Amino acid sequence: MEKQNRPKTLMLIFIIIASIVVLGIGLGLLYSSLPQHHPQKNKQSCESVGGDWSYEQEGICLLSYKETDEICTDGGQCKSGVCFPPQLTKKQKDDLNAGPLKNIVGTCYPDALVKGCVKQVIRGTISNQSMCLKD
Repeated sequence: MEKQNRPKTLMLIFIIIASIVVLGIGLGLLYSSLPQHHPQKNKQSCESVGGDWSYEQEGICLLSYKETDEICTDGGQCKSGVCFPPQLTKKQKDDLNAGPLKNIVGTCYPDALVKGCVKQVIRGTISNQSMCLKD
């Protein structure tokens, strides 16, 4: 009689585990879709989580407030909204002419100096455009 109940017990355990997994995935998707997890979408959402809405940067939400000279890989990490690239080596300058350079780490640029075209690291990458070399 135990052997007859064994497949039913295994099936019940499998159904319970599958239900827990599906429920977990569903709750994770619901949780990630809440507005407080996407503050960059509009000014009101940005400010509701303590961010600063920047019109100068094409309407982006500045959530992280790294100060001047702190390490960054994107302007969105800096209070000023600008991640300034390091001094490039001759080889890097030559490579930049061939295409964008990746995995670049810069420092946050001072707010007071943000005027005109400012050299920038964008998502860990610099290009001729982000370095104000070409339009």
